[in-house]
Amino acid sequence: MSRSLRPHLGRLRWLLPAVGLLVTPALRGDDRPPPPIEVYEWSVWVGGPAQMSLNASRVYRNAMPGPVGTSRPKVEGPEQDRKFPIAPISVVQAFGEPTQDIDLDLRVKKGTVLSHWPQGTERSDGLRWFKANLLNAPPAGIALGYIPEDHWFQNFRKADAALWFKHETRVERFLAYDAELTVPIPVKIRGGPDEYTIQNLTGHALVDVAVIVPVEEGGYRVGWLDALPSGVPKDPADEQAAKAKLKQKEKNKDQPEARAKAAEEVFEAAEGESKLKAKAKVEAKPMPAEGDANVRARVDQALNRPVTMEADKVPRKDVLALIAGQARFRYEVDEPTLAKADIDLGRPMTLKGNLAARDALGEILASVGLSYRIAEDGSLFITSAARLAAETGKKAVIEGPPIKLTLSQPLKASDPSYRELTRDAYARRLAKQGMRAEVVRTYLDQYGAALFEPKGLIVVAHLTREAIDEVVLLDVFPTPTKFVRTALVVSHGIDPRLQDQARLLVKKLGDLAPKARDEAEAELFEIGSVVVPVLEDALREKDVEIVFRAERVLLRLNRQVP
Repeated sequence: MSRSLRPHLGRLRWLLPAVGLLVTPALRGDDRPPPPIEVYEWSVWVGGPAQMSLNASRVYRNAMPGPVGTSRPKVEGPEQDRKFPIAPISVVQAFGEPTQDIDLDLRVKKGTVLSHWPQGTERSDGLRWFKANLLNAPPAGIALGYIPEDHWFQNFRKADAALWFKHETRVERFLAYDAELTVPIPVKIRGGPDEYTIQNLTGHALVDVAVIVPVEEGGYRVGWLDALPSGVPKDPADEQAAKAKLKQKEKNKDQPEARAKAAEEVFEAAEGESKLKAKAKVEAKPMPAEGDANVRARVDQALNRPVTMEADKVPRKDVLALIAGQARFRYEVDEPTLAKADIDLGRPMTLKGNLAARDALGEILASVGLSYRIAEDGSLFITSAARLAAETGKKAVIEGPPIKLTLSQPLKASDPSYRELTRDAYARRLAKQGMRAEVVRTYLDQYGAALFEPKGLIVVAHLTREAIDEVVLLDVFPTPTKFVRTALVVSHGIDPRLQDQARLLVKKLGDLAPKARDEAEAELFEIGSVVVPVLEDALREKDVEIVFRAERVLLRLNRQVP
């Protein structure tokens, strides 16, 4: 070998390890072929209007076995019986061929992990099971963690088709975690008993939504919705039309007529922007003070009045005036804020039929990101949900359009047609989402009875994958051939009848007869967390006796009193 080549070869020998360092991570990351596995995660999350979090640690039962450490307080006896029967949980299972070196990274973006099984690597925002191996059978010499024989987690160990996770010195046939999530319930419901009005309170569509209501005769009534649109729906037809228009515009852009029209459009756009900026310079008036409980109750009565609408492509502001005229309420529009947010109430809309003024108002405001505050003088101050949230300290709520849902006739739980309408129908919906049959079966064997034979009205709704990832993100590397996540949110304590009953009882807290006051207070406590929003409203009452007793019930329900 010539001397001239030796220095170059020496440099090459020095560079090869560095090149290896650069290449190896790429081969071990996303560039690796998808492993021959399927991963399924299902979650049941629970919440009510009294909590601002789902799966609140001090409110709901613990789904984990006794030996698993958890931040949920240990409760037994009568206190345990008072808790809502559905315990929140998330379960991950894998199926397919044995695979080495799989990374699972769980990040709770909105909330905290309360417990998990088997133990993963804890960090501030979630858990990691890195370099896990997926096996057909548990390795010899490694004992399984202790789970009581009568605990339902044993069913996962009996799932013959599922792979075993081996992480460090632990092995289990599934992963499970329980997290408290700082998001409120996703729906609002009114009406009943034959027909309910439901609204989506999230920025994403909800799918496979059901209302399940027990009836006094001992049966249940059920209604299903395939989807419940969000407050900012995307119309596929509009998107398609916009794409076609853009395509045609691109095709004709070189023609003289098109050039002239384009110049005119630019001029009009500039003029419109100038007008918008001029409007935005006008300062918004201060947010009016909120009305007390009596004022809000009076306005609520007005909003419950029926109105008849026959508006076909009428400006929103004119439809708003029609509704206010029929329901007899006053309102003021926060024009400067709407101008800054580029919200135009002059855009036409169609609204027909007989409906409550509240629902008609929701049709006008919710779809463009508006909300309102009931002012001291009983008028509605209509502004953007964002401003209302920023200046009142309340979380912005995007209310979707009100959707009517008619319930089935009462059916006994033992009736085969009821199972077909509930459990079987739900299994088909989960299969449509991509869930594996044995995963669905295990899930429903544990939760089916609680979901479809509740003690009170509940609303169940599935979040979209996008919405799940915004709250809890689970990454699996390398990406499996199939990865399905589903999350069911169970909303309870939202029966409109209970709220009405609670309001009547709050009035009795100020009754002249001491016995009547005591009975009303005891009954409010027995109803439970459903009454919390009503009791919080009662703290604004002028009657000191009502305020005192409302505070006492709130404290007994483990709620903070402002």
